[in-house]
Amino acid sequence: MGRQAKRQAKLIDALLDVSRIHAGRLELNPEPLDLGALVREVAERFEPELAGAGTHLTLTLPLEAHGHWDRLRLDQVLTNLVSNAMKYGRGNPVQVALSSTETHVRLDVRDAGIGIPPEHLPRLFHRFERAVSGRDYSGVGLGLWIVREVVEAMGGHVTVSSELGVGSTFTVVLPRARG
Repeated sequence: MGRQAKRQAKLIDALLDVSRIHAGRLELNPEPLDLGALVREVAERFEPELAGAGTHLTLTLPLEAHGHWDRLRLDQVLTNLVSNAMKYGRGNPVQVALSSTETHVRLDVRDAGIGIPPEHLPRLFHRFERAVSGRDYSGVGLGLWIVREVVEAMGGHVTVSSELGVGSTFTVVLPRARG
């Protein structure tokens, strides 16, 4: 599939998700899942893009990070976060770290990129909001909003910390199971 066709397919999928979320019809299909294995799978899928961008991806994964989550939606969350880290990291290394407790898992995606101005942080997870000019970076401002909506639908939360010129870290915390 050509690059433009892939971009259009992503946009259509994002708009469909916006419609589902807005209508309260985002369906989750939780299943037993090893989040570490999913992180490795997503990282492997990004290898050609990482190589092309001259970016290195470092994974720090525990021996075990099992829980009950929607595999497709978590893949979407990881893909959005890693894609953004690559895009705004400008060829600098990207780190993905996973840690777990008895009740929760924590996923950190860190880039060493341009960072986000502090005044943009409060609205970063809003629909159609972007922290940088569209002239410099592609996208329509739906990815992080979808990440937040999906993570919250799974009973978790997502946060960001950032420093201009140093980079950003997006943190997702998810319960292992919803009760």
